[in-house]
Amino acid sequence: MLFYTEALTDAFNDLFDDIEEIRDICKHGAEDGTPKFTNYQETAEFFDKYEDDIEDVCYDILGIDYLSELAKGETCVLGLVNKLVWFAVEAYCHNKLKHLESLAIA
Repeated sequence: MLFYTEALTDAFNDLFDDIEEIRDICKHGAEDGTPKFTNYQETAEFFDKYEDDIEDVCYDILGIDYLSELAKGETCVLGLVNKLVWFAVEAYCHNKLKHLESLAIA
């Protein structure tokens, strides 16, 4: 299953290989953190590495106003970066779960 780019797919596949964790993220979202992204430093480092891919995910799903949509309620750039990463994580997990269910694995 390719999720946007091979690099982003590989990164998410490495980080999220537990089906129960993927289900939890699909059910509850990533905003409360995941074992992989629990603080600003982790999300900022991931964002810096995959910025273009993450922004493509957000743009493709939310449209041209994705930044203003995700920035609602944020008071700092790091808060926005967190939301961008969490949104991409959630989109990946929904996509991955749908893919696994189509294969009758989940």
